[in-house]
Amino acid sequence: MFRSSKNQFNPFYVLLVLTGIVFCITCCAYGVMTVRGLHNATATVDSPGVRMMEWLDANGFRLLLIELGVLAVFTFAAIATDEYWTKREQAKE
Repeated sequence: MFRSSKNQFNPFYVLLVLTGIVFCITCCAYGVMTVRGLHNATATVDSPGVRMMEWLDANGFRLLLIELGVLAVFTFAAIATDEYWTKREQAKE
């Protein structure tokens, strides 16, 4: 999965996958927060997840933009260094 040739390993792919998973979880949580807001869910302060939903309401969009930026950086880094990792593995052989 993270190897594009026999022995090549690009660490940016691992970072890219991990960041993508975090981004996906954040997107789902932000979506839940939005749907709860649309349905005017009456929740007390003691309800589970209310504080997280309040935090996401205040900071969620900024968090999504930051994670999207990190995803973009890791994507470009993985693509840009692919040739480097290939040549490195070939030099070892």
